[in-house]
Amino acid sequence: MPTSNRIILTDVDGVLLQWEKHFSKWMSMRGFELQPDYEKTYSMEERYGIKKVLKENLIEEFNRSAWMGIQEPMPNSQTWVKLLHAEGWTFIPITSQTMDIPAQELRKRRLKDLFGGTVFENFIILKTGDHKDSALAEFHGTGLWWIEDKWTNAKKGLEYGLKPILYSHSYNEEFYDKNITRVNNWSEIHKLVTERT
Repeated sequence: MPTSNRIILTDVDGVLLQWEKHFSKWMSMRGFELQPDYEKTYSMEERYGIKKVLKENLIEEFNRSAWMGIQEPMPNSQTWVKLLHAEGWTFIPITSQTMDIPAQELRKRRLKDLFGGTVFENFIILKTGDHKDSALAEFHGTGLWWIEDKWTNAKKGLEYGLKPILYSHSYNEEFYDKNITRVNNWSEIHKLVTERT
């Protein structure tokens, strides 16, 4: 349980790093083509017109690969995350990446290289595709900020007494809850966090 309220819980893919962009490149290299209107769905089996089992195997393979060490940051995230840290905030990433230890280390190293070695207080890395319920439950009732791009995980944050921020993407634009604040970029996250603290 955190001892400070100046902690931000955050997803990684689609919030800190451009996972989708790199996964699309990786899939293209393997001959998989995106379906029409793919950007409207979070589901990779729908995006590529593939079976769920194949999708799970492909994402697991990707999340264990060297691509974890080269993913680009979300636009302007470095500037605003570093500023928040300079203003006294630390981040706890919660990511459903893989249980492969070398791949986890690649992800940690990439995050530290991009954002700084002291920005992250801890890393909670779950199995590929895992729900984040158990990780979020550890922070039940703390009222901490929780930044996420997957709607179901943002909603789960509400259940555990967190303050969810939904990072806006085309695949989550149809969802709305008056208790979940939607943002378009890290500048908006900085403003929200610093004005309501």
